[in-house]
Amino acid sequence: MEQYEVIFLDDDKVTVLEQQFVAAGSPVKYKGKTPAKEPVNGVNYTFVGWEGEEKMNAVNEKLVLVAKYAAETATASKDENALLQASLENAENTNLNATIEAGQKVSEQQKAFAKETRSAEEIVNDIKENGKTEIGIEANKDNIER
Repeated sequence: MEQYEVIFLDDDKVTVLEQQFVAAGSPVKYKGKTPAKEPVNGVNYTFVGWEGEEKMNAVNEKLVLVAKYAAETATASKDENALLQASLENAENTNLNATIEAGQKVSEQQKAFAKETRSAEEIVNDIKENGKTEIGIEANKDNIER
């Protein structure tokens, strides 16, 4: 009876995890310890199967099967979740406070412009001549300090 070689490789495609000879048309099953991959840059990996595993049901040729791994998704701990929640709340509060403060400044500017007795042209001319002006002061062309 004809036999075919089946080689199980790690994902580096060099490390042989197992080698078997299987009768033609027979299924093959990996008999070794579940393959494992070392973490890379803090990412853990889980073995999920073999590249070419669809051919394992009936071997009719030499097979080279390569281990497949999936990166594990990180799950936050309760402390990390609490820290994240606190950070989000702090960001929301900071944004809210900044919005309120900006609204108050706009409101103050609107009040200052409402008090202004000079025309827009007079204000522009004051800025052109002096590089600045004060808004909201009761003034006219004659009593602006130059």
